Amino acid sequence: MSQLHKAYVGLTFAAKNEDGTRTVPIKRFGTFEVRLVDFSTGRKTDSLDIWIELYSYDTQSSLDSCLCHDLDEAEPLLEHLISSARHLNESPLAPK
Repeated sequence: MSQLHKAYVGLTFAAKNEDGTRTVPIKRFGTFEVRLVDFSTGRKTDSLDIWIELYSYDTQSSLDSCLCHDLDEAEPLLEHLISSARHLNESPLAPK
């Protein structure tokens, strides 16, 4: 089972944040985290929306994100965001 599939299943068990979203971390490099986010508020829809986010704990904001409608579409985008997080963390300008 891939990291993305595990995270997607993990959303079921994740606690809701104050704003009603659920998040599951996938990979973290220093202060940069790639995570899966569920913005649904309990409503049932026919579509599978997968929101992947590159988050910075230093700025407490999303640096990049993408919305996908199935897991196969999301896999290469997940790898891109993981690569971005790794490079940002390895940058000489990254917080230590």
